[in-house]
This record gives sequence, C-alpha cells and structure tokens, in this order.
Amino acid sequence: MHRAMTAAQRSGWNPRCPRRHNRMIWPLCFLGILFSVASTGLGATHYVNNRSGDDASDGLSPEKALATIARAIENARTSDTISLANTGRAYREPIPLTRLGGTPAQPFVIEGNGATISGLRLLPPERWTQAGEVYEIAIPKPYGFPYLLVDGQGLPPAADPDRLPPGGWAWTTDGENKGNDRLRFRPAEGRTLADHRLEAALEVSGVRIASASYIVVRNLVSQCHSNDGFNIHGDCRGIYCENIEARLNGDDGFSIHEAIEAVVRNGHFHHNGSGIEDVNLSRSMYSGIRVHDNTRLGVLFIGAFHSAVDAVVYDNPRNFALSSSETKHLVGGLLSPLSETSVYLQNVFAWGGQFGVQASGKCRVMIVNSVFSDSATGLETSQHARLHLTKSIVARCANEELRLGGGEFFGDYNIYFPGRFSVGKDAFLPERWEEFRRAVGHNENSVLEDPNLSESHAPSRESPHRIGKETIGPTACFEAQLALPGRQSEVSKP
Repeated sequence: MHRAMTAAQRSGWNPRCPRRHNRMIWPLCFLGILFSVASTGLGATHYVNNRSGDDASDGLSPEKALATIARAIENARTSDTISLANTGRAYREPIPLTRLGGTPAQPFVIEGNGATISGLRLLPPERWTQAGEVYEIAIPKPYGFPYLLVDGQGLPPAADPDRLPPGGWAWTTDGENKGNDRLRFRPAEGRTLADHRLEAALEVSGVRIASASYIVVRNLVSQCHSNDGFNIHGDCRGIYCENIEARLNGDDGFSIHEAIEAVVRNGHFHHNGSGIEDVNLSRSMYSGIRVHDNTRLGVLFIGAFHSAVDAVVYDNPRNFALSSSETKHLVGGLLSPLSETSVYLQNVFAWGGQFGVQASGKCRVMIVNSVFSDSATGLETSQHARLHLTKSIVARCANEELRLGGGEFFGDYNIYFPGRFSVGKDAFLPERWEEFRRAVGHNENSVLEDPNLSESHAPSRESPHRIGKETIGPTACFEAQLALPGRQSEVSKP
C-alpha cells in the first residue's frame, strides 16, 4: 500500500509504587515454561502456494502445494505445520484456527516465510449499481472499522453518505437488516467507475485463534483487515509469535482477550487503529517490538500482567496506555487479583504523542533503563496507580515530565530534563526540584540534567550514562535489529 495511507488520513475513523516492588516480577515466572518451543518433529507439513498450487493436490511437498490456506487448514491435524510460499502476491484469505493447535512438546506451526495475508477484496465495476453520479454495492458492513481503498490509497469516509464529494465513499447501514447495507462511491471528477481500482477491507481479522493452544506463528505479515491483524480469544495457552508484522488494520494490529498466554518476539505494529491491545485476564510478553503511527494508541495493557522489553514505541497519540480491568464477563472477574494490572517495561524508547505512559486505575508499573521524550506529558499516573521508575530518562516533554495523580511512587537514579512535575494539584518547576523530592520522598540519586538525546531519541555518547555505579537509559541499542528477515517491512501497495 502506498505511504499515502497515513495515520492523519485515517484519524476520522475511529485511554507512588512501594519499595517492595518484587510483587510485580513474580508473574513473569511463567515465561520459563511458555517459551520452550519444540521443533515440528513428526507432524505433517502442508504447503500452500497461491500462484502454482492446486487444491486437488495432497499439499505434502512444495511441488504439490495447495492453492489455498483454507484447504490446508481443512487437511491439518494436531501439531501439523502449514507453510506458505512467499510468492510476492498477498494471500487474500484469513488463517482461522479454532480448536486446532498443538501440544507442549510439539506445537502447531504457521510458517509464513515472509508472506502477506490481506483482508482486501477487489470490487470490480460490474458488481456496482449506478444511482445518478453515485455507485452502490450491497455488502454487509463487517465488524470493526472497514474501509475502501481507491487506487491503492485509503481515505476516511465522507461525513454524509447522501452527499458524496467526487472520489468520496461511505457505508450506509441497516442495524436490523444486514442485507440492506450499502457501500457507496462517487468517481473522481472526469473519471468513470472503470477508471478506478476499488478494494475494501472486508475480512474481519487475519490470524484468528480461538480456544486453541500451543501454536507458533512466524515470518508473517497481516494487513488491511476491518478488525485485527492478529486476534486471539478464549482459553489459549502457549501462543508464540516471532517475526510478525501487522499494518493498516481497522482496529488492532495484535490483540489478545480473555485468558490468553502469548509471547511476541520481533514484532512490527503500525498504521492500525491501535498497535497492541491486551485485555481481560490475558498475559503477554513482548521482546523486540516497534509500534508506531497508530491512530488511537500504541500499546494498551488492561488486566493481569504484561511486559515489553527492547521496545521502540513512537508517534502514537498514547504510546503506552495502562489500566486495571473489571472483567465483568468472566466468572469471578470482579474479585480476581489479576484485575489489578502489573506491567514491566525495560529498555524502552518512546517519544511523541500526548503521553509516553498513561497509567490509570489499579495499575502497577515498573519501568527500568528506558527513555521517554518529546511527548506532551512523559509519564502520568492516576490516583490509584503505582509507579516504580529507575535508571531512566524522561526529557523534553512539552508540558511536564511527570504528572503524579497521588498514587504511590518510587523513583531513583533517573535523569529528568528540564524537570517539571506535578503531584496532585501541586506543580513543581525546575527551581523547586528539592521540594519535589521531599514531596515524593525519593529520587535521592536522580538529577536534573540535559541528557543530550540524539536525533534517534537515544542518549548520545556525550550523555551522562551513569549515576554512581548505575547505568541510566537503555543498556543496548536494538532499534536497528527490529526488522523481519528476508524482506522489507515498509508499507506498500497490496
């Protein structure tokens, strides 16, 4: 897809920690169990090739590949592998895995080989009916935020479906009768319907996993769905994704719900509604991710426990949005101890947008060796949220570096610049630094000092990397390593 489909173009479519912080770390012990991914072993491999494949073949070798993912899933059994040939042509079908997974010893594998699955569907001229200057096509509006691509470009829908401007489009919906939904389009001035290539994001989600466990998804791009690129629901354990990308999806790039355990290593989530949304009693761990240019927010964690390590998150309205969960729809959800969210962030670069981190509700957040810069507000906590911030940099924010709503806060060995803080209704400018430290009772070893951030928002070599024996800011430069191997991870025309 062309770069012209930017976040701005889609913006009309669519939220003091105690010293005994060890309680935040214990939930991550599940990682030692979850991430021992076995080889495919004895399971069958089903090969798919959308150029040369044939669904009449057995699909058990590249030479006898199947044509469709749907047929491969139909043939697959527990602990098998589905391997997609990267033909340069997007697979215009989803990957639904419902009650089809693997075992702890032998997971079910989706091997993408760098291929792309797309939710776009071509709408040829002969399917449209003309009504004056406007053309209509009867299509039930899919769940989420579906959109129309006109000649490879995504534009927001017109405000009034009955008064479309040249080149404009809109959906008219009937809440009681889906059969009466209409997609309407008016050709650009001086052009006919046949002069345009029209595609719509009609497939709801790309990789869809429900009530299936021990699944590995790797080397795959999921784009242009009305809802999510990767959507995981129900009771799923042992979900492991590596080298994945989700882009240009109407709602979330990657989203887990209910009681999910998921791990993502090397993920790229951009130009979606939200990059990542993990809610309810889901538990997740992200290592090596880039999340940027999403229209609503970058990363949303609500409920249970989550971590993001080696993460670059930028230019989202809210880079990290964290909150507690009521989980009303789950048995005993309101009384669950996991409704009080625990989040661990380490080696994070985050910049731009309204907030670097916004924590609300009963949320416990531990941040270490990270940089938050150039947002309107660096870190904000609500009255009930608890923040533990150490060995990090919070700098160059338009309004204030820290906005503490009165919850518990511990901070030390940090660099702030220029050093504007608020605690409840009290504001502290740099000249009141000592008063701020007395107000919060910590930051004995923190300093107000220009960190000399480079153009990439990282501490430069001249930056004060150490306070005493402690290293301040990220301990490794990892941004250049965040790319899917074997292909470019840029937005391109599907």
